[in-house]
Amino acid sequence: MKKVLKTLEGYFYLAPTLIILGIFVYWPIVSSFQMSLTRVAPFGGAVLDVGLENYQRLWNELISGGEYFNNLKVALLFTLGTVPTGIILAVALAIALAYPLRRLSWLHRLLIFVPIVISSAVTGVIFRWMYNPATGFMNHWIGLIGIDPINWLTSKDWALVAVTIAVVWRQLGFNVIIALAGVQNIDATYYEAAKVDGANLWHRVRHITLPLLSPTLFFLLIINVINSLQTFGEINILTDGGPGQATTNMIYSIYVDAFVGTPLRGYASAQAYLLALLIVIMSLIQFRGFGRRVHYS
Repeated sequence: MKKVLKTLEGYFYLAPTLIILGIFVYWPIVSSFQMSLTRVAPFGGAVLDVGLENYQRLWNELISGGEYFNNLKVALLFTLGTVPTGIILAVALAIALAYPLRRLSWLHRLLIFVPIVISSAVTGVIFRWMYNPATGFMNHWIGLIGIDPINWLTSKDWALVAVTIAVVWRQLGFNVIIALAGVQNIDATYYEAAKVDGANLWHRVRHITLPLLSPTLFFLLIINVINSLQTFGEINILTDGGPGQATTNMIYSIYVDAFVGTPLRGYASAQAYLLALLIVIMSLIQFRGFGRRVHYS
């Protein structure tokens, strides 16, 4: 009897958390899947059960190179642009803060960390002003090195690059803090032994820092891929998915189909589930492909 009471007591303490998770996490997941099997009539709100019709429509668009194929392509190109760039910059800054700039590292850490407390909406507003063709700083800076002004937000060739720059800047603070913690966790005796053997800075970074930093890099890779696939705020503020759907990724397409114009919430729910499936698949690929190369010391 005492064992039963102790078990019930444990569930009693967990009850508030379980109730909140059930209402705001698990139930929306189930109801969203149910919605993905339906179609809502444009007028009158009648809900029709259509089975897997929404998923079939997405598959047909994917193999025929339609809108959904474009959304997937934009999402993958955006991820390919933000993730390596963000991680490489973060590691370089972390190494600089740990060694050459360590005397003033508190100031540099503060300056680099500031963007992490800024929302994606504020980031979008800041960069929209910076990309302004008449008064923005971006064209002024590239003009100093002889590059002609660029229509950052209205050019199909540059719009995705513009969003990528904004997202990399916003995520840089988080990436640097994590990378810096990993760099500072490396035992200094490795570097001292390497110096005795005549290793230069590049050799120490290549053969000591990066291998011992691999658990941190693997963590950053997983987190940044997931965040990039779910980027919405900067796209919404800067480009509205344009020009010509050049920046419409999968999650922005979900928003448009669910809340803009004639609601296609069943179709949008099906896209949301496919996005979740893509994130799971890419995470598994990373665990299988890169997880084995991680060196834990």
